[in-house]
Parts: sequence; C-alpha cells; structure tokens
Amino acid sequence: MKIRVIIADDHAIIREGLKSLFEKKGMDVIAIAKNGREAVDFAIKYQPDVVLMDISMPDLNGVEATAAIRKEVPKTKIIALSMHSNKKIVDKMIASGASGYVLKERAFDELYSAVQEVNKGNFYLTPSIAGMYVDSQGNTIKCSVDMLKFKKISKKERQVLQLVAEGKKNRDIAEKLNVSIKTIESHRRSIMKKLNIFSIAGLTKFAIKEGIVFLE
Repeated sequence: MKIRVIIADDHAIIREGLKSLFEKKGMDVIAIAKNGREAVDFAIKYQPDVVLMDISMPDLNGVEATAAIRKEVPKTKIIALSMHSNKKIVDKMIASGASGYVLKERAFDELYSAVQEVNKGNFYLTPSIAGMYVDSQGNTIKCSVDMLKFKKISKKERQVLQLVAEGKKNRDIAEKLNVSIKTIESHRRSIMKKLNIFSIAGLTKFAIKEGIVFLE
C-alpha cells in the first residue's frame, strides 16, 4: 500500500515541490496544510501515515501542532522539517512526539528515506542533527529539554503567546481561538506573571528565543 502523507508548510513553493517529489516516488499526498491548525485538522480527518511538519508556521507552530496530532492521532508519525538546527528547538520537537527531523537544505535528498524509516516505526535525524546526540565515544546522549520557563505556561497560553508575538490584537486572537476577549486578556496577564515579562517586546523576544515564533 502507498504511504499516505500530509505536507504542512507555509511556503507554497516548498509544498508543491514536496508534493511533486512524493508523487513521483509513488506516495499518496492526501492533503496540504498552510499552517499548524490546518495540519491538526487534516490529520484528524484523514488519519495519515506520516505528516511532514514545518516548525516555523504562523497561527500555530509545528511544535504545538505535533503535540496535538500525537495526542489525537497517535498512530501518525511526524517528521519535523526546518531550517533551524538549534538543539533547543530539536529537543522540543522530539519531546512533542516527532519521529524525525530533517533540515530544509537537505529535504529533497533525505525526505523520501526519512518517510520510509519513520513509517516502519524507526527514528530519523539529519546526520548533522544526529551528531548533537552522540558523545565522543559514540554513545547516545539522552535528549534533555531545558524548558523551565517554557513549562510554566500552559498549552493554551503558548498558543496565545505565539499570536501575541505575531502582532495579533486581543480581538483577533479571541476570534481565532473561539473564546472571549476577557479570556485572552486573562491569558496574557497569566503569561506575563508566570514569565515575569511585562511588555509585548519582552514576550516577543522570549517567544523567538524559545522557538514559539521564528525570524525568517
């Protein structure tokens, strides 16, 4: 049977390029998502074998989308697709349930093999990323996620923080998350208190540092 794949990336050229690649390789691209929320919705609806998940997406980033898919569709495997090789970001994707991590600069060379591997239940890391998890004796280093502040805020608060850092207003965030403006204001106060950060600029800086939003 063909491997059923969903592609999630906010860049049209990359989406179409990957779709063409996989179809030529005999895989079935069953849906294409432009952001994390679409990726979660499509994964629940179509139950794919593998989701290719861009990390840096607006509205809902790849880390949060990966965690949501793993919770709702645990049989689906997820491969992170990113231009970022920062270990902190890789750690977060792995902790969220990703089975693989491929850098965009190597995507077309590696992704077909990566999809096959994770579909078999194996783990796949781009060689340069894998090297960060092996010591000088060749022993695997356990993934340690330094997220003390990150863990203080809830999943919903992280979603609100991403939208705040993207410049969205309270009304827009409330409409997108289908809650009241007062609820969003409450989330913002809670985020600021937990992080001890009391400015939008400070929250944005934290969100970038922690891989909640990305500078491209």
